[in-house]
Amino acid sequence: MIRLYNLDRLYKEIHRSLNNVSEMILKSGQVMLGEFTQEFEQRIANVAGTRYAAVVGSGSDALYYALVAEQAQGVVAMPAQTYIATANSIIRAGCTPLAIDVKKNGLMDWDQITPDVNVNAAVWVGLFGNTEKLPTDIPLIEDGAQHFGTPVQGNTASYSFDPTKNLPNFSNGGAVASHDASVIDRVKELRRHRRVDEHTGGNSVMSERDCGEMLVKLEHFPFWTERRQEIARDYHAQLSQYVDCVTQPTGQVSKFVIDTPYRKELSKFLSYRKIETKRAYSQPLADVEQAAWNCHQFLQIPCSPHTTDEELLEVILAIKEFFKEPPLERVL
Repeated sequence: MIRLYNLDRLYKEIHRSLNNVSEMILKSGQVMLGEFTQEFEQRIANVAGTRYAAVVGSGSDALYYALVAEQAQGVVAMPAQTYIATANSIIRAGCTPLAIDVKKNGLMDWDQITPDVNVNAAVWVGLFGNTEKLPTDIPLIEDGAQHFGTPVQGNTASYSFDPTKNLPNFSNGGAVASHDASVIDRVKELRRHRRVDEHTGGNSVMSERDCGEMLVKLEHFPFWTERRQEIARDYHAQLSQYVDCVTQPTGQVSKFVIDTPYRKELSKFLSYRKIETKRAYSQPLADVEQAAWNCHQFLQIPCSPHTTDEELLEVILAIKEFFKEPPLERVL
């Protein structure tokens, strides 16, 4: 099976370094909120281009804490094509999510936020690793779950280190990065059951072992990013006459997604060829046109940094074969 993520291969590549750092931490007896956590937080801030960062237990908590720490209130705009966790984090922060339609590439359509649309802030999602220049006339927080590695454009961003992300932990984890020290101070209060304004925090931290292992992965992160971009360029060059390539090869390429009216049929065909695919969101978070279209047609195909050249060629040839005849006649 040609898989989407290949975490087993990632582990095989760096297992000696992972095991060494894990043994060092366990022998020290300092397993929570120690020097590895502090170093990982500083490295996150460096990558994000901010001065400060704090790790938390998940990407969902990271966005929730970021909203609370930024003192977000009222109506918060968000893209209609994203994971439900974005909306849930806004609700947890005591705000009202407003799902805005997206563009063909899945990014929120800022033109839909007209003067008569009354919003107090926005959460912007870099879907699949795609990014763009963000407006500066509205308070915003970046939901960077899919584009870690891109400098923060606003004041604050949240990240996820879920195993499916471009910097994956083997369990879970997240982080908030900000130019504002007070924002990070509030996040650190919230992650240890303390109150910030009317919000009560919880137990939301990454272990020293997780942070140590993530420091090892950060050393390989530039090479993994380069490999995903290389695969994305090959997909664009080889498949653009058959499908629309949604993910751009110049970004973080968190997931490679194609747009085809034959999504369901192509997925079945590739599954028969033992090529893993995944629907890129089954339904939008609001009844809006472009997001509904995208959810119906978007399909994720393998783009792991550990996908081999032979596997990449097999995926490309299988998709080309599918489109040699009218796709509806190729349903298995």
